[in-house]
Amino acid sequence: MVHQFRATIPESKVFYRVYEIKGEMTLFRFNSFITDNLAFSPDQMVIFEGFDEKGKLCSEYGLFDMGDGAMDTVTFDKVLERGETELHFVFDLRNDRYIKLVYEGQVPYLPMRAYPALVEEKGQNPDQFHVRFEEEPAVPKLHPSRVADNFPSLDDELDDLDDEEEDDDAEDRIFDDGEGEELYDESEGKE
Repeated sequence: MVHQFRATIPESKVFYRVYEIKGEMTLFRFNSFITDNLAFSPDQMVIFEGFDEKGKLCSEYGLFDMGDGAMDTVTFDKVLERGETELHFVFDLRNDRYIKLVYEGQVPYLPMRAYPALVEEKGQNPDQFHVRFEEEPAVPKLHPSRVADNFPSLDDELDDLDDEEEDDDAEDRIFDDGEGEELYDESEGKE
């Protein structure tokens, strides 16, 4: 049996693909095909989610068996036997981005066609990774003439540093009258 699925992306009103897939094909093999067809990187984690006609999530098929079967053991015939007429090929797990594959029915087998087959397409391939940037707080841009007013110069900072060192040294000084008598000890405040 050959099944026809229409692929769409929720974030695009233009993109669609129509695939014809043999029923005995595994989800893993289709993963390889669609990854190549959409020019995605093949080394990323993906998952198929199976939904029934009411839109209820029924199964999850990963590279490892997550309870419903692993991609390399589950075929399209098996998915349809379970009543899952919609598959989500989740290609960006972090941002929950997926391609929605909706079952359209059976089509005749064509002996000269290699399956799976892309039979219709429209729109550009989606980007595999969608980076979400957090909005940064707006930083007012200063006119170059005002930068000097808002930021101390290196000379100012060095002068401040010298003043601090002089204050520290002054605390430990003892003044005398030149004849060996102590007049004032700044560190203790005595005369």
